[in-house]
Amino acid sequence: MGTQEDIKSAGTLGFVGSILMFIPYVSIIGDILVLIALNKLSKAYGNNAIWSNALYALVTAIIGGIILAFAFAGTAYLSLIYLGPSALSRLGMFIVVFVVFYIIILISGLFMRNAYNELSRSSGVGDFGSAARWYWLGAILTIIIVGFILYIVADIYALLGYSKLRG
Repeated sequence: MGTQEDIKSAGTLGFVGSILMFIPYVSIIGDILVLIALNKLSKAYGNNAIWSNALYALVTAIIGGIILAFAFAGTAYLSLIYLGPSALSRLGMFIVVFVVFYIIILISGLFMRNAYNELSRSSGVGDFGSAARWYWLGAILTIIIVGFILYIVADIYALLGYSKLRG
């Protein structure tokens, strides 16, 4: 079990990172600070599941982004090679890319939910449990775009949780 100072320090990192996540062009810095905070909290509470789930969520999201980029590039390339593929084949490729992207979002959301559930259990801060629930609902509902708004709600709950850890 880490010291209270370690937990407060990680709470401050998570709090600042959560705020930066709302600001365009610096949100990636916020994501990094939140990951550092989750790593520190994982060590402070002696619960490696917090860090490993957060790391898996990040890796899944990065791999998903790379797959999506290649899928779009490949689709554009194939459209140029085969001048005039039928609308049905384009629709089919779009559906496959969309389904793969959605599955990756679900997997990443599941890992994020697990990370924040573990943090909630270890810290006793219920806001992290709420963040976990909203991250999962956001992942499920990205298929109808509403999920992206729910991610914001989850980030707000995480922000409140980090605020409570600061003291």
